[in-house]
Amino acid sequence: DDEMESANDEGEKKSILNKGRVYDFTICSLPKKDSGPLSIIQLKLDTTENRSKKVIDPLTCMNSKHTIRSLCPGMLLNVDVEHHARNGLCVTFMGSVYRGAIDSNNLGGFLPDGFDLKDKKTSAPGDMWWKDVFVGKLRKITARLIAVDPVSKIMRLSLLPHVLLLKAPKQNTAKVGEIIENARVVRLDPGVGALLALPSAEEEEKEDKQSSNKGGGSVLESNSIYQTASKIRCAYVHISKAIDNDKSRTPEALFAKRFALNTTIPKLRIISSGNWMDDILSCATASSIVTSAVLTHTDLRPGVIYRGVPVIANLENGSVLVQLGIGVKGLIPAMHLFDKSMPTDKSNTSYRNKVRMEKYKVGKKIDVRCLIISPSEKKCVLTAKKGLISSDLSDPITQYSAIEPGRTATGYISRVSKQGIAITFYNNVFGRISARKLAEEMGVENPNDDYKVGDVIKAKISRCFKKEEKDTPGDDNDHRESYILDLSLNLLSDDMTKEGNPIHLIKLLEPGMILKAKSMKIVELVPSKERKDNSFLPGHAVVSVKSKHFPIEEEAKNVKGSITCKLPFEQILDSYDEEITRSPESMDALASKVLTVGKKIAQEALVLSITNRNGSISSPILSLKPTLVSTAKDISETGSSESPRTLLPKPSTALFMGAYVRGYCVRLDSSYGAFIRFLGGLTAIVPKLKGGLDIGLYDTVLCKIAVVDLTNDKSPKILLKQVHSLPKERSRKNKKKEVSTKVIADMIKPGDIIGDVKIEDLNFARAAVTLLNKKFEGANVKARIHMTMAKPVEGSYVKMPIKTEDNDVDGKDDQSKHDEKITKYHPFFTWKVGGIINDVKCVAIDVRDGKSYVELTNRDEKNHASDNSPPLFVEEPSVLTTGTAVVGVITSIAKQNTGLWVQICPGVSGFIPGLELSDDVQLLNNLEKYFKIGGRISCRVVDNKGENSQFKHDGVRLSVLGADQNMSQKEKSKKPVRGDLVLGRVNRFIKEHHAPALMIQLPGGYLGRCDITELEEPDDWDNMPLGRSDTTQQNEKPKDHDASQGAENVAESEIDDTEDRNLNLAGEYHHGLYVQCRVLASCGASKNMVEVSLRQSRLDGDLDNDEPPEQKEIVHAYVVATTKKGCFLRLSRFVEGRTILKELSDSFLPDPTSIFPPGRLVVGKVKGVKKLSNRKDKKKVSVDLDMRESVLLEDQNKVAFEDIKEGEKHRGVVTRIESYGVFVRLENSEVSGLVHLSECSDDYVKNLATMYNPGDLVKVLVLRVEKDEKRIGLSMKASHFEDDEESDLESMSDSEDDDVVMKDVNDAGLDSDDENFVSKLANKLDDKKVDSSVKKSSDDSDSSDDESSSQSSDDDDDDDESLDGKAQAMDTDVGFDWGTNERTEEQKEDSESSEESDSEDEDENAVKKGHKSRKKTLVKRQEEKVISKMEQRIADGTADENPETTADFERLVASDPNSSENWMKYMAYHLSLADIESARSIANRAFDRIEFREEGEKLNVWTALITLESKYGTPTTLNATIDRASQHNNPKQVYLRVCEMMERDVEQSHGDATMVQRADDMFAKMCKKFRSKKTVWIANFKYLLKNGRHEEAHDLWKRSVLSLPSHKHIESMSKFAQLEYEYGSAERARTIFDGLVDKHPKRMDLIFVYVDKEIKHGEVSTARQIFEKIVNPIQSGQKKVKYNDKQMKSLFKKWYRMEDDHGDEESRMHVKVAAKEYVEKSTK
Repeated sequence: DDEMESANDEGEKKSILNKGRVYDFTICSLPKKDSGPLSIIQLKLDTTENRSKKVIDPLTCMNSKHTIRSLCPGMLLNVDVEHHARNGLCVTFMGSVYRGAIDSNNLGGFLPDGFDLKDKKTSAPGDMWWKDVFVGKLRKITARLIAVDPVSKIMRLSLLPHVLLLKAPKQNTAKVGEIIENARVVRLDPGVGALLALPSAEEEEKEDKQSSNKGGGSVLESNSIYQTASKIRCAYVHISKAIDNDKSRTPEALFAKRFALNTTIPKLRIISSGNWMDDILSCATASSIVTSAVLTHTDLRPGVIYRGVPVIANLENGSVLVQLGIGVKGLIPAMHLFDKSMPTDKSNTSYRNKVRMEKYKVGKKIDVRCLIISPSEKKCVLTAKKGLISSDLSDPITQYSAIEPGRTATGYISRVSKQGIAITFYNNVFGRISARKLAEEMGVENPNDDYKVGDVIKAKISRCFKKEEKDTPGDDNDHRESYILDLSLNLLSDDMTKEGNPIHLIKLLEPGMILKAKSMKIVELVPSKERKDNSFLPGHAVVSVKSKHFPIEEEAKNVKGSITCKLPFEQILDSYDEEITRSPESMDALASKVLTVGKKIAQEALVLSITNRNGSISSPILSLKPTLVSTAKDISETGSSESPRTLLPKPSTALFMGAYVRGYCVRLDSSYGAFIRFLGGLTAIVPKLKGGLDIGLYDTVLCKIAVVDLTNDKSPKILLKQVHSLPKERSRKNKKKEVSTKVIADMIKPGDIIGDVKIEDLNFARAAVTLLNKKFEGANVKARIHMTMAKPVEGSYVKMPIKTEDNDVDGKDDQSKHDEKITKYHPFFTWKVGGIINDVKCVAIDVRDGKSYVELTNRDEKNHASDNSPPLFVEEPSVLTTGTAVVGVITSIAKQNTGLWVQICPGVSGFIPGLELSDDVQLLNNLEKYFKIGGRISCRVVDNKGENSQFKHDGVRLSVLGADQNMSQKEKSKKPVRGDLVLGRVNRFIKEHHAPALMIQLPGGYLGRCDITELEEPDDWDNMPLGRSDTTQQNEKPKDHDASQGAENVAESEIDDTEDRNLNLAGEYHHGLYVQCRVLASCGASKNMVEVSLRQSRLDGDLDNDEPPEQKEIVHAYVVATTKKGCFLRLSRFVEGRTILKELSDSFLPDPTSIFPPGRLVVGKVKGVKKLSNRKDKKKVSVDLDMRESVLLEDQNKVAFEDIKEGEKHRGVVTRIESYGVFVRLENSEVSGLVHLSECSDDYVKNLATMYNPGDLVKVLVLRVEKDEKRIGLSMKASHFEDDEESDLESMSDSEDDDVVMKDVNDAGLDSDDENFVSKLANKLDDKKVDSSVKKSSDDSDSSDDESSSQSSDDDDDDDESLDGKAQAMDTDVGFDWGTNERTEEQKEDSESSEESDSEDEDENAVKKGHKSRKKTLVKRQEEKVISKMEQRIADGTADENPETTADFERLVASDPNSSENWMKYMAYHLSLADIESARSIANRAFDRIEFREEGEKLNVWTALITLESKYGTPTTLNATIDRASQHNNPKQVYLRVCEMMERDVEQSHGDATMVQRADDMFAKMCKKFRSKKTVWIANFKYLLKNGRHEEAHDLWKRSVLSLPSHKHIESMSKFAQLEYEYGSAERARTIFDGLVDKHPKRMDLIFVYVDKEIKHGEVSTARQIFEKIVNPIQSGQKKVKYNDKQMKSLFKKWYRMEDDHGDEESRMHVKVAAKEYVEKSTK
């Protein structure tokens, strides 16, 4: 690139030089002789335009004693055309003193012979077009010198426009890979290549015209021929890329014929544009390259299928290498060869290897698909898995941004762990499925048992969202967007279960229904599974049931279809023997006796459940237990008018104490008792104290409800007592009472006024009363008033929340003690047993077991007559629609201040979340203080179970804040925006987004993220504000909620799961805390998340972002993460920092991760600040911090880069030594500079490592300061410091001061591990500022004393000076050179003419003595280093791996004398020294040292000796060596190696006649000597065919048949035919094979080789004909040959394998039909 010119603010142009480029400067002025050591030479550099026009004046050059060595490439010269040559012009210049040439490539244009130019043709073909151009005036032209060889006096010049302009050529319009049509041959280089002229466009012609006018070639542009020639762009095609040829080389005659001059080439392809000097493109015309889909790695695309790709290699690790294109290879890892992963069984592994070697044989063509492509690294990873190749053909997953949720895609399992599996698609796109999700969807307990890495699997995209970017160590510039991809293995639609059952059919069934006998067909028996705790999961039978057998109404039977149900093995009998329930084998054996696959069940079945544990629809569970089925039938026959004696309860059943229920024992627990399961998954317990452990596992039991608690969060808690029989039925005498009961039920209707009642019993939930009306006397009726139906007495009703003045004196009472007590806020507070309640009315009535149950109320209905008034009584929650106003009684306060549980009416409960309860933070954080148990609260319905099937709780969702009906639902759920002040609840179980941060639940189902820097004001930051979570707690947590899911769902799941958790996390912001926060911005990671702040200033309205820190500022920050490379910090929401590992502390940190956990508050000093412009959020700022105590407490007066000036002298420390110079860090500074090799010493320095070591103290002189690049150039030449008398000892004061400061820091006890480190360090910083002023005054007084003492010491201690001088000279051995070069003649004359004192002469002598001693020290040090290096090489073994000396080789061969490789290396070492005799002697030594058993090793050395004699010996010595080798080895092997060596020499010499003759003689001698060996004839035959000598090869074949024994003819002829396929004629090879097959028809090996060669040659149809002739000989006109079954089996197998790889479905079917016909014929 040329130097760039830019204008500054004042309009002046400045030049930017390219570093490393050589420029020609003009010396404007020289320094004066007395200018001192610093000399400035003024230089001048012309612009490129001026330099390109500057022509060298021959007169000036000749006057200045110009020679050929003075000529430099780049000179612009006026040349004279002397004569025209066939390949260019011969020119003279410099007054005809020098001669040069301009070849045709540098003439600046190309023109084909006979080119038509405006009705005027150029000279006749064969002449040069430039003969018509460079004549007359154009014999004198301007050209630029491009090459000079002073030895051979060869000079080359150029007329190319870009060379004349000294600029890079213009960008070629033709791009690499582009196909260009109709190019013409301009020049033919026989045997090398051809130059092609490309068709040019009009725009290119205009650009060429403009550029040529600027290039000093305007005289040439006036010539029309040259003008036309300069417009033609050319490309060069090499002979190897010109024609597709099966042979190794393209024949020259064929190439010359195809690329004759003026021939039009139909198509060519550009393959390179890197030849900038000649500005000629490289191209290819071979059809295989032109039509190739893959030319370079940039053409590859992930997910694309490439078919028919040849296999080129099988690697040792099982991988396969394939050829995708010319020079483009792809790797198929062993994992991607088959759909299933490699089996662990050895027998299966060996079989898989055999299949792999056969399927992926070298040369075989296969279909592959691109997985990963890296064009920069030229790497391509492919897959051959058929499951991947045949799926997702049109739309493979190659990038995260294009993924749509809901689609299914095929990938492969890339990782399996206990946490789940990872599935990878294309272009490194992968997703995860958690172990919990696998268990829910697929029932997988351990992913490692069911999935293997490499298996092909289909998955469904659940969601894909972008993850916020995060800095990583060592990746400052390359930020790749990161995504999270969640997958699912449930591929069915939303209206199907995971078993494939339609949900609409399952919904027709209900728990408790009876399925008729023989309506269920057994499809499959699934065996039992063992668990890790030695228990087992009973198996089940898969049963198919058609919808026509459902016990439903006739109208619903129009829906047709069938479903599969599960019949667990424990649901077959009423009771099981203990032996059966102990082992899975016994359970499976029992099931196999009772159940048979394919048969129908001859019993009636009961539907137990249609939902799973999560409440979602799943396959129905059936039961064949006779007792359960009969009980269900009795219940259905009883009808609604009578109450059944025994219940089969389900979650919706109204249970009561004393009811008889029937179920089965699902589990026995030695700690608790027996768990009894009913319909719909309802579970109760029989305590072990009540005989629960006496119940048999899976037995059907009859129980009585002892205790029932309906106020439970999720489901009622039921305590049972086992009974063995029902009580006896009433006698006939009680029938009168039954009749009266029915009559009473008919008399009382809901809404009727009953009259007065008397309170008989009173508890928290209800009051049992007696009807005082006389008409109900003797009736079997039970009446009650529920607490929600009671009207409080006047004066006792207190509205919730209560006011502060109405609250208790202590502010809070322990309500846990009053949960079951009637307090003053309860509706029953003024009621007493025996009291009379007037004017009650009936709201509901129910008749069970002959008894009437009446629900009463004394609430006044007149007050609730309006439409918006709360309903008095509802039977089901579904009646309460959204927005309905209700009044409930508070029954309990949920844990962690989640909300309130209220009772709306009997049997209907509700839940009010805290965020829907109030907007007062103080109130919500102390619910027990302001909301009392038993108090009434008014609210509205938000959701209920009937309307929202996803609602997980048996209760209605309520809201106090949502009581405003005028506000729409959309407005209520509106997302908070910037500036909104909202209320939130801290949830420490939601996964932190961009941790450390505090996750806060917000109203409307939104989430708030409060960054750790936004918790408090920066001045009030505390250490670990979020606490340090215990690792044991983290392990015990059931799950971490994802921050991207809705806050409402998180709250619901939290209510279910947080009962057994330990929520007391460390930190001020505990779980469940309600806070008020300000919305700062929306979070890009999730639509449901916003950024919030808890700072008081934000709450007051300040929304401005924190200012980024300045350099050298000491700041506080929180730790984000700590890795092995350093610590990542956060200073504010938009300011992130990092500290490298070595800058964390002055001392060694064994475990930085534990010392700097996330959330720790640290202090650091800002090193640098930069904006992250590559991020989407341009506000982001990154800072580099230094947290070392020494840096924080260091002196602020450090030397900065801006303080360094040119000409200053500094002390420094050597930090690194390179071959080009030494890097030195300046003292009291962090600035480092380079001392170039030329500035290291006044003398020449060969090796800097011998003079300097890292850590050496040196003096440097600042030569230059590059402010833009922030680099400085230094010098350590001794001549710069000759007049410097400053002592090194004076600089010790600064370091001593630093030591004192660090000592004070250590004495102060500052420890970076201390949690209060920040405050202690800040106090220490303040103390140091005070101490610095005191210390300064004391230092001044000390310095005066030091000066007086130094003066006295200078007068007295002369000997010390000499000692100091020697010491200083010794120090300079590592850093300085005090000018030991010999003085020049001019310096000697100056010294003789000058008059100097005797003292100065003595000083010079002292300096010279110091130089001599330093040289001796250098020599000694070099010797020591050489010895140390040799010892180190011997100790670490590198001397044996890379021997460099004779001693190394002797030691190597002595350690392993039988290794031919060591002996050949030893021979090569002597050959590198041109010592041939020594190499021969080494070979002879090897023959004596290698044992006689190692024949192969000896033969290798003999081969090396023969090679040596072939290259460096004479024919006589070569023949003698061959004879000796034949005596000691197998002579045939010796001659084969010699012939192979000579064949290689022929190829390398490109057919040299001498080499060819020598090889022919050796092959003839070998065939004559071993005429009965087929191997030698085959080698000779191959040699002749490879060199295109076909006729000689055929004669050799005939002679070999006569010489070889008859039993070797078949194998030799087969090998000859194979070589004909590769190097000769395919037709001749077919003739040979046809003859062999006809003569030996039962040799299946010949047939298979014949077929393989035809397939490899591309003749699949011919291979089919071969098989057809054998299978159908009569139709083909061949003799019928009888083959045995084994031969025919292998034949059909080979045929089908061929059709599988190269055929289609029709051809494969044809093979199957032919095989079937043969089997039928052979069996007949």
